[in-house]
Amino acid sequence: MTFHTLATEKLSLSVLPENGAAITDGSFLGKSFLAKPPYPSIVPTHLGTESDWVAAWNGGWQPLLPNAGGEYLQGKYPQGFHGNASQAIWNVTEAKPHSISLNWSDENLQSERGIKISDNEISVSCSLENLDNNPRPVIVTEHLVLGSEFLNSEITLTPVGEAQFRELAYDGSANGAEFAPWESFEKVGWSKVDSNTPARMGVFSNISCIKVQNAEYEIEISWDATQLPYLWIWEEMGQTVDHPWNGKYWALGIEPSNAADGVGLNGGPAVTLEVNEKIEWSVKLKIHERAGK
Repeated sequence: MTFHTLATEKLSLSVLPENGAAITDGSFLGKSFLAKPPYPSIVPTHLGTESDWVAAWNGGWQPLLPNAGGEYLQGKYPQGFHGNASQAIWNVTEAKPHSISLNWSDENLQSERGIKISDNEISVSCSLENLDNNPRPVIVTEHLVLGSEFLNSEITLTPVGEAQFRELAYDGSANGAEFAPWESFEKVGWSKVDSNTPARMGVFSNISCIKVQNAEYEIEISWDATQLPYLWIWEEMGQTVDHPWNGKYWALGIEPSNAADGVGLNGGPAVTLEVNEKIEWSVKLKIHERAGK
């Protein structure tokens, strides 16, 4: 598989154009901070299931579009789990030592993606345009998953602002749960993540920045909340023994989204892209050593 390396003195990563333009192998000061699957990835399956998607996942950070969640096999443009673009081939339009630009065009949709790095920051900008002659429901999510050495010590989640939160079922469904102030979830352990944390999923609203700390580093993730008003939290600390997880995956998803749950187009809310409408969004990840560490 082709990969492009972006690197500075402190920060490096790989971009995989042939697998959803995924950002993988993130390393800061020699320590890895993005999730890595425990098994070698396989060739993606078109219109695949969750198990198919996980088997082809290279870890890290990739765009989920035009679906995020369960497969949606109805209509003119059926979608596999997490959307057909998420593991498709993206074309490289420009590549430099510290940046890369990519394009995906299919199903009468077009998406442009730019990735830039500095010594302590990854900056991603993306767009999605509807080229069909009919309006189009879409779900967009930035599948940003921390892991590897970053999960070696207890994690603290600190949303910035008057955060609202609700717990989701592990399949991403809300089951009628309402948003409530974050403090009520903080009191019952949602702000801490360690090896004993059960597999769980939740979603924030009313924020555009979150800080994620371990014993040595702080990662700050910020995003354009006008287009991505929600933030999914996915916590898998080797606790799910069922297939396809098999108790082997360690992952902390910090995932800006335009959907308030993780069901996907098959049942969840979606944004409608009008004919020729184009949406644009951005996400930044900043990482630095904690003071005194």
